[in-house]
Amino acid sequence: MNNVCLCIGNYAKTPFYLKFSDISLYSMEELCYYFMEKVHLLDDSVVSAELVNWIRHECGLAELADELDVYVRKHVSVAAFVSTIFERTGMYDENTIKQVDRVLKEQSSLNTIERYKKRAEYLYQQGRFRQALGIYRELVDYIPARDSAGRALLYYNMASIYAMDFAYRQAADLYYEAYLLHPDRQTRCAYILASRKALTDYAYGTFKRENPDWEEDFVRVEQLCAQADAKWLDSRERQLVTELANLKLSGQTEAYCQRSQALIKQLKKDYKRQTKS
Repeated sequence: MNNVCLCIGNYAKTPFYLKFSDISLYSMEELCYYFMEKVHLLDDSVVSAELVNWIRHECGLAELADELDVYVRKHVSVAAFVSTIFERTGMYDENTIKQVDRVLKEQSSLNTIERYKKRAEYLYQQGRFRQALGIYRELVDYIPARDSAGRALLYYNMASIYAMDFAYRQAADLYYEAYLLHPDRQTRCAYILASRKALTDYAYGTFKRENPDWEEDFVRVEQLCAQADAKWLDSRERQLVTELANLKLSGQTEAYCQRSQALIKQLKKDYKRQTKS
């Protein structure tokens, strides 16, 4: 049998609650899994007496707790703290532990703003857009006004998240803020595209007449929209919607309900993945 891991310690009666992620952990294996999955979110707050006491009293690992207690008192790095837990539990191989150690050491050299940016980027890449948006909103108050490029990128990323949620008006406003701070063609095209989706045909026509110098970009946006429409027509998603519509129209109620429920279940699963802490 492959990939078998021998669990160590007790299953906790009282879980260890992680406020930042809003989850509760019941075993050393869950703790290790959390560290591995959230490696880009870990900071010095991990090195805590509360966690050491939980490992001692709830998991029954006094020897490991004694070692970690010294780390807490000496204020050692989160990299050393986490690596020691990985080594003692045997959850991961040596190469994996070294990779995690390297990531944590690299993060330790970042200032608060850089660390939050890394967190937001990590969440964004994982498809956890709403969590990333929350961090981006907080960062607005921390990035200095003189850092125009940094603030522009922040607004651009926030706008992109709103656009993915079909909140095109908010997206357009944020793209425009980004464009004012750091004018470039990519941001301008994104602003035009979001505006096209947010405005009525009449209002969009007015918008075009008010910006005659952007004619090439308006043409580019129309091309992008045409490409997106063609991609949708050939997509599996469109085929699925068409199949459901045909089932309903043909009176195949039971098949329609089964397929619809399966689709809704998958959409709920995807939503939970995006919004989980």
